[in-house]
Amino acid sequence: MLSIDIVQLHETRFDISMFEHNIFARLTEWQAQDLKTGLATLIGIDGSSPRPLGAQIAITEDGRYIGNISSGCAEEAIIAELQTAVTENRRHLTRYGKDSPYLDVVLPCGSGLDILFTGTDVKQVTGQVSELHAARQIAFVTPQGDNGLAVSATADSDKAIAYAPDYRLHIFGAGLQLMSFAELAHVMNYQITAHSNDEASLTALAAMGIEARPMTHQTQFDSAAFDAFSAVITLFHEHEMETAILQAALNSEAHYIGALGSRKTHEQRRILLGARAAARPFEDIVGPVGLHIGATDPSEIALSILAQIVEKRRLS
Repeated sequence: MLSIDIVQLHETRFDISMFEHNIFARLTEWQAQDLKTGLATLIGIDGSSPRPLGAQIAITEDGRYIGNISSGCAEEAIIAELQTAVTENRRHLTRYGKDSPYLDVVLPCGSGLDILFTGTDVKQVTGQVSELHAARQIAFVTPQGDNGLAVSATADSDKAIAYAPDYRLHIFGAGLQLMSFAELAHVMNYQITAHSNDEASLTALAAMGIEARPMTHQTQFDSAAFDAFSAVITLFHEHEMETAILQAALNSEAHYIGALGSRKTHEQRRILLGARAAARPFEDIVGPVGLHIGATDPSEIALSILAQIVEKRRLS
């Protein structure tokens, strides 16, 4: 049986961003504070699972943790075992649920989850992943049993789990539409770079902790900044502001390009951009942007756009 100190566990401090996209980024922050850290990684699923292979929980020696593996069914037990692994400076593999030695930890789905607990050498793994992410590359992490986790830039095994760099949103606009979108995306923990020609919008964005950059009609945009792990969204009602942005996006590897406006506006956009050379077809721009859910106000439009981005990310 697994022994868990429930009182101690409930006193543990957790981060509200439980589903943070890049746990390695948070580990880097903790390790920079000279905190010892641990990592639990879902490396095998026997049956079904609410979370995919590669789902993780990270923890510090002082009890802070972030992440989710079983969506609540076995989180307390996993966190307690991970804390022990950090304290004892060891690695090991444990199964939860079906055929698990822990009979008191039951998964309602009836599945078995194989979890690799890494309480040593986490800083080395984190550094390797962070280096690849800084170069905007996928980090492939391969579990090696009691030998821990190996990191590479290529998938050299069918057991390799891909961890993409942070998905960035490059958003352009002004006023309530821009602010509504930025606020919702910020809550969802997206990395955001916002551009605006409106001083009040820039000030409000900066107050939210969002990177905000001023722009004008003459601002030029670097296509290389819009990489394959990013989305470009223009939210202007002054559509003359968007031409240089969309042209740069069509000459980039941006995963998603969307532009606010009606169908009539989009046809005018087609004519304007059609006269300019671009590496990608105009059809790569989603317009009118967002899922067709009958959205009317800025918050609903923001929701429809983010839902469309999520849909493309998960299905492409």
